[in-house]
Amino acid sequence: MKNRIRTALAGFAVAAALASVSACAAAPTSTYTNASGQEVTVNWRDYPLHAYRTPDEVLTAPVKEDSEEISAAILSEIKTALGREFNLEWNARGEQGWYPSSGNGYGGEAMTTTWNSVGWNSNTVPAGTAEWERIMAIISRITRAHGLGAVQVTHHGDTFKNDPEWQKDLLEEYGTADPQKLWWWDGTAHSGMQWLSVYIVDVARDPTGAAAKDYEESKLPPRSISISYGVTTVPRADRAALAKALEPFAGLTPPTPTTSD
Repeated sequence: MKNRIRTALAGFAVAAALASVSACAAAPTSTYTNASGQEVTVNWRDYPLHAYRTPDEVLTAPVKEDSEEISAAILSEIKTALGREFNLEWNARGEQGWYPSSGNGYGGEAMTTTWNSVGWNSNTVPAGTAEWERIMAIISRITRAHGLGAVQVTHHGDTFKNDPEWQKDLLEEYGTADPQKLWWWDGTAHSGMQWLSVYIVDVARDPTGAAAKDYEESKLPPRSISISYGVTTVPRADRAALAKALEPFAGLTPPTPTTSD
């Protein structure tokens, strides 16, 4: 299955941008005059966040110490609500854990760390499109209550609707560009550095049988709702140090990344 179809739009855009930069390029600098009339030059290698992350996003995210509890609460509420509505059971897949930042985009290190929950898969899924809309609505109610906003379903987005190449890929890969006939839907609720990913699949909605064959080979659940949560943040003890490290860059727009980290 094509990565561009199954990858969240924001992640796809970032990956495409990073792929175009050189790992050997020198970090850029910026020069400005501060409030005291002094000329200040900053090297973006010292920027404490990734180039595509803003200070407000990180500083308003849950701190590391609270993130696992928030993750468990959101996922538990979703599993309970959907389980009650559609008589579902859930199984964990993969591993949860904390992952350090891979860099800031300029050859330096970001101060952030990222939590990825396990993925939760339901044991089955209702087949009808109306039920799939209901699933997204239930999840959106919960994500909104936790400050993540509603789930942005991929096929509701402008790229899905208006990009001819996207439409071509859908037709070639799945035989249809009509969301009502697709055998998978995906979406993401996100706010700043938090996100909740949703993927719904029912291979029985594919009349060609190709989806069933793919899933049989992959060992992935062929009829399921999949959910997972993630957040990029800092420990509570590091927030003051992060704010201090950001001070020289206040008001500056991060330049285009020069490394692929």
